[in-house]
Amino acid sequence: MREIQNFSHFQIDKRVGFDRNKIYFGFIHNFSSPHTREAYMRDLRKFLSFLELKFKNINELKVEHAHVVAFKDHLLNENSSPRSVNRILATLWSFYDYLIDMELVDKNPAERVKRFRISKEVKTQDLKDEEVFQLLDSIDSSIPSGKLHRAIMTLFFTTGMRHREVSHLKFKNLDEENGFTVIRYWAKGDKEMVTPLNPKAEASLSDYLQWAKSVGYSMEESDYIFRSTKSFINRPLDPKSMNYIIKKYGKKAGVKGRISIHSARSTVIGMLLDKGHPLERVADFVGHRDISMTRAYNKRRLKIHQSLGLDLLTQEVAKD
Repeated sequence: MREIQNFSHFQIDKRVGFDRNKIYFGFIHNFSSPHTREAYMRDLRKFLSFLELKFKNINELKVEHAHVVAFKDHLLNENSSPRSVNRILATLWSFYDYLIDMELVDKNPAERVKRFRISKEVKTQDLKDEEVFQLLDSIDSSIPSGKLHRAIMTLFFTTGMRHREVSHLKFKNLDEENGFTVIRYWAKGDKEMVTPLNPKAEASLSDYLQWAKSVGYSMEESDYIFRSTKSFINRPLDPKSMNYIIKKYGKKAGVKGRISIHSARSTVIGMLLDKGHPLERVADFVGHRDISMTRAYNKRRLKIHQSLGLDLLTQEVAKD
């Protein structure tokens, strides 16, 4: 099987008769989020590999509905989950919609490929309010790694940001607006976010940055904010490091069950809804375009005494 090109250079593939990389570059780089770009590239490479394996005389501009259906069956035979299949089909739909706009194809072959009906409930475990406080209190801020970990954990539990959005923050993302320190960044789905720092998050971040400055960390606009305290290498912390941190302190705080860095996002949503904030405002705060996804993250259900049914028929009707 020939190697799939990396979509980064305008090279003409003579066997397909069109500038393949120009097409993919135009589609992929139209999205500003690195996470979105990586996900779309991964899905499209998988589709091209399938075409090369099963339909050698078919290129992506000649794909029909039946080819996409066959690809769906192929994914299922590889034991891909229904959720993963739906995501990949959504990528193909978006890609062919782009090709239609570019007048390269007449119709979208992924348009009528049926997807799975999946419950939107997110399985990620969240934490109780008291567990969050216990977790943060278990971090020793007198040592460098503790300063870093407390700054990261406090930011996660006060913003609901995704792990990549935190790990890839740079100094250029820090700003000031109306007297507040804010973080400006691009969230998933190319949504621009301006999030003011919670006072506790700002204090923890300031403590960490004061230490970083004292040991000579470079703080140029292009430098990453959160880096290993054991080296001066300017690179972001990876997701495994983030998950290690929350699991480490979760264990110290006595948190039961399996938690991950994504648990912080679920916890933030639950906390805000518990405080009575409207679903729409919470969705906007965490960068959800669809409020049903915000609802799916909420693990905290209304208590029995809060049931809306108890407000019905509570007033006697006056009789003549």
